Amino acid sequence: MIFTGCDRDTEMIGDPGIPPAVPTGLRVFFATDGEIAIEWNNSPEPDVKGYNVYRRTASTDLQKIAFVDNAYFFDDSLDYDTTYYYKVSALSIWNRESDLSDEVSATPINRYNPKRPIGVRINARNWEGDISIYLSWLGSEETDVAGFNIYRGANSNFIPDSTNLRGFSTLPNFTDTGSFNFYENYFYKVRAVDKGGLLSEPGETVSDHILEIPEVIFPPDSSYIEFFENFIIKTLDVPATYRIGFQTNKFFGEIWNATVSTSVVNDTLKIPFNPPSLQYNKTYYWRVAAYSGNNTEPNSISKIYSVTFKD
Repeated sequence: MIFTGCDRDTEMIGDPGIPPAVPTGLRVFFATDGEIAIEWNNSPEPDVKGYNVYRRTASTDLQKIAFVDNAYFFDDSLDYDTTYYYKVSALSIWNRESDLSDEVSATPINRYNPKRPIGVRINARNWEGDISIYLSWLGSEETDVAGFNIYRGANSNFIPDSTNLRGFSTLPNFTDTGSFNFYENYFYKVRAVDKGGLLSEPGETVSDHILEIPEVIFPPDSSYIEFFENFIIKTLDVPATYRIGFQTNKFFGEIWNATVSTSVVNDTLKIPFNPPSLQYNKTYYWRVAAYSGNNTEPNSISKIYSVTFKD
């Protein structure tokens, strides 16, 4: 293996026995909102495999914080009011380290409001009588975001402020367990909050409503009956989609399902039952779920029912 470099006058085979040249041109090219980025001149020496990055503050000693194989480094999750000092060294494939570069410093003060949350989704839930409204959104890529404020209003144009604040979440999701009325639309907005208390613009407004659990007319729960051709339920007070799942045990093993969308309200609905072969004197389990609008998650889910077929 032969190496040549601008600081070396002769060809070398194997470990040359000397460290690489000290990196030059170290500078800060970004420092704000708890983040600092530094860069330097890439080494022309072919045996340099990367760079060690060192950092200190006025109250801490210089210590290595990273190894990078590119001539730049991004430091995040920093204190807004602390000045950080950086040096770098070059490291050869023989693990010989150069002396440290000149030092640069920066203070990543809090300048900008966070970006607005995106991808906000909502699912109003009445799942086996447990009522809540679940919100989720895409997590922030900004490292100084401390969390998210969640607001609830009576219409889509409400102004999110302290009067309608429902809660705070450090995660990109939130469950509102407040008091709700069936079929009433609830509107939500989400704002990101950084560690300095600056707020983003609100994300898109989302809304949904809690549905009652559809009443089961036939078959009755825990029934022991002959095979039947239709499930019969009572529809809700609003147009909805209904799904019945039929399974071999209480927790999983679905072997049949049917989905029906209808604008019929407060009336009986027959859902044809055409499962694969069933066993006599075996207990099966089923439940009914209701969806409003174009929701992909159910707005209400019944308890689990059981049925056993006579021979």
